[in-house]
Amino acid sequence: MSSYSFLAVVIVSVLCVRTVEGDVIDSPQNTSQLHVRNHVTVAIIGGTGDLARKKLWISLFHIYTNFPHYNFTFLGCGLMEPGPGQKRLKEIFVSTVACRDETCADKKEKFLHILQYHKVKTEADYKALNLLIEKKAKENNEAGRLFYLSIPPFAYTDVAKKIHFCCRPVTKHPWMRIVLEKPFGSDTESAQVLADEISQYFSEDEIYRVDHYLGKTIVRSILPFRFSSRKAFEPLLNKDHIEHVEIALKEVNNVKDRVEFYDEYGTIRDVIQNHLTELLVLLAMELPENLSNHTEIQEKKLKLLGQIRPLTSAKQAVIGQYDSYANEVSSNKLNSTKASDTCTFAAAVVNIDSFRWQGVPFVLMSGKALDQQATYVKVVFKNNLFKFGQSRNFSEQRQIIFNIAGGDIRVPSILIPKTFEKPHIVDFETSEEPGMQHYYIMKPTNDIAAHHGLLLDVIHGKHSQFITKEHLVQSWKIWTPLLHKLSKTKPVIYPSNNIMQLSVLDFQFFKDRINFLGSGGDTVIDDQYSDNMLPHNVAHVDNYFRQQKLTSGHLDDLFKKLSSDILLFADLAVRLQGVFHMAISGGKSPVRLLQHLAELGMSFPWRYTHIWFVDERCVALNDERSNFNMLESNLLQYVTIPYTNIHPMPVELHHGMCNASDNGDNLYAQYIQTSVPSKKFDLILLGTGTDGHTASLFPNQPSLYITSKLVTLATGVPRDVSERITMTLDLVNQAENIAVLVAGREKHDIIHKLSYGVENATQYPITGVKPINGQMTWYIDNEALFG
Repeated sequence: MSSYSFLAVVIVSVLCVRTVEGDVIDSPQNTSQLHVRNHVTVAIIGGTGDLARKKLWISLFHIYTNFPHYNFTFLGCGLMEPGPGQKRLKEIFVSTVACRDETCADKKEKFLHILQYHKVKTEADYKALNLLIEKKAKENNEAGRLFYLSIPPFAYTDVAKKIHFCCRPVTKHPWMRIVLEKPFGSDTESAQVLADEISQYFSEDEIYRVDHYLGKTIVRSILPFRFSSRKAFEPLLNKDHIEHVEIALKEVNNVKDRVEFYDEYGTIRDVIQNHLTELLVLLAMELPENLSNHTEIQEKKLKLLGQIRPLTSAKQAVIGQYDSYANEVSSNKLNSTKASDTCTFAAAVVNIDSFRWQGVPFVLMSGKALDQQATYVKVVFKNNLFKFGQSRNFSEQRQIIFNIAGGDIRVPSILIPKTFEKPHIVDFETSEEPGMQHYYIMKPTNDIAAHHGLLLDVIHGKHSQFITKEHLVQSWKIWTPLLHKLSKTKPVIYPSNNIMQLSVLDFQFFKDRINFLGSGGDTVIDDQYSDNMLPHNVAHVDNYFRQQKLTSGHLDDLFKKLSSDILLFADLAVRLQGVFHMAISGGKSPVRLLQHLAELGMSFPWRYTHIWFVDERCVALNDERSNFNMLESNLLQYVTIPYTNIHPMPVELHHGMCNASDNGDNLYAQYIQTSVPSKKFDLILLGTGTDGHTASLFPNQPSLYITSKLVTLATGVPRDVSERITMTLDLVNQAENIAVLVAGREKHDIIHKLSYGVENATQYPITGVKPINGQMTWYIDNEALFG
């Protein structure tokens, strides 16, 4: 069987499955060891509750039916007394499982015979439960114990504690596993606290945190699809080819009997932080070498989560509330002060800070009482692919759709444009749908219920479809800042299920912000092939600042303009002299600029480019504070530039870090004199701090007054690293072009002071930057310019 067959968990075709604990679980074919550790106890705490009634018992019955080599004990546990509890439990199971043949009916009767209810409230109750489990274990060969906590999260810790102290196996060999359902906290802090509490009693290997969306057939198929199609589609899943990604979960129902829960959590906590974020991770993560390596899959997921930029601005989301929600809250007599602000609709734009996905907006959207029931992931391509024999106008076919549930297709499926090669996906078949003739519609041959597959994964000890502690906390770190920002934001009121009036929720998104069309925000020209959906009326503005050229605008537009200008400088220099010499200073602002430069790829003449440093901290080059480390992490590792064209400052030579006797500053100056024609850099990139410093030239420092050297050792710098090497103003001012990049609201005050034309290089070193025969341009973002 192929390693990427996501249905392997339900096909009994392997001779043996080995769990993470090393237990051997035999299939029917392995008859010689049929009785070796095959007894599993499954206890549902909350066994007569809503989730158990709707999902868990039917899933367990299917497992019982399809895996006869297991010897199961099924226990439904709750607060009811044993008599009424047993009666209620059997009523639930009988009404849930419907049989159409005698074989099923016979198995149903057998299941009822082994299905037992047990009251659990006190420690004595759990000890009595353990006596029952131990009795069954002695009669059989015990493989392990599974406790499914289908109860409110506030009870998790107390129940976990009682299970740990009362119900663990006497020996270490039988495995012990505990399953938890979301929500796992309501923000970063509460999630961390809950995770820490549970970890007092269970190790991470024993904990299975369920996000049931990870058990849905199409969701389980995303990684296998990418893996099996990695030659055809994987090279296209990046910023060069993807315009944006939409991830949506739309519901026609209102909150129904979940008002109390919903009023506390809202859409972002209920759906977006977990379900939709998990879908994003599966689509955007790097592929593992082997889909059977569950540890590697979890590591790749965690790495991607760490690359998602936390949402820190209210401008990154829009929220709404359907019109009858407030009345539903009142009728439930919640007396909630938050009812009027609880969002039942939300859309947010998410960015990933990785070379692969830089600049691609991921739009996550969910809501109640909307126009249709649909869950999907839509990957929208840019219109920059040319296919011979195909019309250029294939806008309807420039997307891959993972239709998880509902929508126009109505059934789970993967839609691939016929402009691409037909994929082969194990356990999928091709279908036809009216109006979808431009797509290959791939449907699973066996659509497994989410909890069915997840319960099997728990029994088999497979962790890849579950949420680890690190994963959980990292996900909350992405969304918690936004939740705090939105806590005082009033949601837009929208009509329930009224498709003719839902236009109030129409929104437009950009790379890093989103707004309702009726909110007075900037309007995008209706151009489906616009550059990553950037608004055309928020482009850069050219003007003058301190009698020098000024380019200003939104930060991303500014970076784009500056990287474009650098490309022009480079092309011109290479054309005229065969080489381009660029010197870069440190700071925070250049990081995203370097990423933009990396995106230029082969269009930039890297082969003929030499990169120098305006300044450097006296730390090891691999230190995270090092300017060289910043350049290597954000640019050098992504471009093809000769190693000999990179010129770091010699901060560490024979006698230690920036030892004056090593003359590192003079050596760098001599190197420049012999390598850079006339000591004139084609471009020097600078910034300025809130105090007016530039490079490592700080106010009132001796290095400001040096005129006899090109490069000098700067000591006593009022920063975390007090010793540095820096170019002097004399060398900087000989450059052909100087670009000064200033970004961030915290720079507004210094820009305001400089705008008055102050000339005092001692107090404000940036004012000493005056190219002798070159050109200087200021690149200032709107926040620094206008505050």
